[in-house]
Amino acid sequence: MSTNTTKSKGSKTSKKTSAAKSSGAVKVYKKIAKKNKALAVIIAAVVILLGLGWFFGGKPIIEIGAEGITLVQTEEPILYHIPEYLRGEYPPQTDYAEINGTGEGNTNEVVKETAKEPAETPASTSSSGKKTTSSKSGTKGSDPKSDTGYAANNPLHLGNPTDAYADTKKNTNYLMIKPQYTLSYNTETLCPNWVAWHLDTSYMGSADRMDDFRPDTELPEGWYGVKKADYQYNKYGFDRGHVCPSADRTSTKEDNSMTFLMTNMVPQSPDNNRVIWMHFENYERQLANEGNELYIIAGPYGKGGTSSKGTFDEIPISLKSGETLHMNVPSHTWKVVLGIPNGENDLSRVTKNAIIIAINVPNQMGMGKTGDWEQFITTVDEIEAMTGYDFFELLPDDVEDYLEAQKYEYVK
Repeated sequence: MSTNTTKSKGSKTSKKTSAAKSSGAVKVYKKIAKKNKALAVIIAAVVILLGLGWFFGGKPIIEIGAEGITLVQTEEPILYHIPEYLRGEYPPQTDYAEINGTGEGNTNEVVKETAKEPAETPASTSSSGKKTTSSKSGTKGSDPKSDTGYAANNPLHLGNPTDAYADTKKNTNYLMIKPQYTLSYNTETLCPNWVAWHLDTSYMGSADRMDDFRPDTELPEGWYGVKKADYQYNKYGFDRGHVCPSADRTSTKEDNSMTFLMTNMVPQSPDNNRVIWMHFENYERQLANEGNELYIIAGPYGKGGTSSKGTFDEIPISLKSGETLHMNVPSHTWKVVLGIPNGENDLSRVTKNAIIIAINVPNQMGMGKTGDWEQFITTVDEIEAMTGYDFFELLPDDVEDYLEAQKYEYVK
């Protein structure tokens, strides 16, 4: 009897011990589970904070370029615009272009003296009998052959402002024709002298903004292709400003992507690009939506722009070879717009009743505090005098002279 009792007690003790071990294992498991949950929460919080920091801090990326490995902001930090962001005003809804041209003249002129203002030479006479002048960026009216042969809706249908040709000897006035726009490129300023494009509703659709800033591979061999990182936003503070806007080319993804080639960019102050220029781009698209087709030409002028980082004449680009290139920072950006009702045979339909707008915007911060783009309205004549370019040269002289002297009256 005593033996059986001993065995029974031992069995109970064994069960208690086993239960205790099982309970201890559960407690350990629960502790581990709690720690894992806490760790998962911490990791999730860190990821969220990093994501928010990336989004609000300018969406930086790591790039390997001439200056080695750098952390580059792809846009101005939203942290600088929290009030506007909370009001839904930032980023601008149609700021598809970081720049679409900006104010006054252009430093993209043809000789290798880009630091100087355009120097005019004695007047000559064109085949039409008009007095013309020459400048560093091309000769006004000197070569009618450069203006002809462009069909309706082609950006140069009404004339080639600087007699640009696709000739590598003309490295400061090199013509580049793309399906989406046409431009004159300048290897001395590393920017376009001007970009021209045609706009009507057929160019506007639902394609996404591609944001694929990249060098232009169509530049001649041996010419430096500006990269996105070359703008060094953290140091100099200028937007990669589209000249032909992204939002003007949304019928296909390919069309939109082409506006992100760096040959379509100039260093533009954020307030110019995101306020004045963006609002004027919206107005142009409004005109197109109202049944007009527009011939638009825009570009940079002068030297010395101001960002939140200060005033700069240029942005140096250091190459691995030890050479330093200099990208010009314009003092102004300008734009000229000619609009007519949609139709055929455009050249013959341009009359003195055509829409004509010219603006010249200082490339500075603070733009918009004293008014919108209408405060910078000027005449085409003034843009021509400033740049030395000749716009709409193929129009009849009386129509051209009349339109280019008009100052657009904007009514809100």
